Amino acid sequence: MGKIYQVMVHGLRGEKMIIDLCNTEEQMQSMTVLQLKEKIAQRLPDTAGEEALRLIFTDKMLDGDSSLLSEYGIQHMSVIQMVVRVPGGLIA
Repeated sequence: MGKIYQVMVHGLRGEKMIIDLCNTEEQMQSMTVLQLKEKIAQRLPDTAGEEALRLIFTDKMLDGDSSLLSEYGIQHMSVIQMVVRVPGGLIA
């Protein structure tokens, strides 16, 4: 069995989860931000879809769902901060 590439995701309330990404270096190099968001959303309550997730790695927002994780320097066991945007607005 090969190596399982994983990242650690930390939420604002101190929750931590390890996300299994893939099994090979080639897959890791082609993993996108959207694919990571989908894997995280599978572990969250139904109220939080991937469109509500904001991910931060080393002070950089992971923008652009088609961007590669490798473009941000994300590797096996990198720590990513997660913020879930909640619906709402201003109170007048």
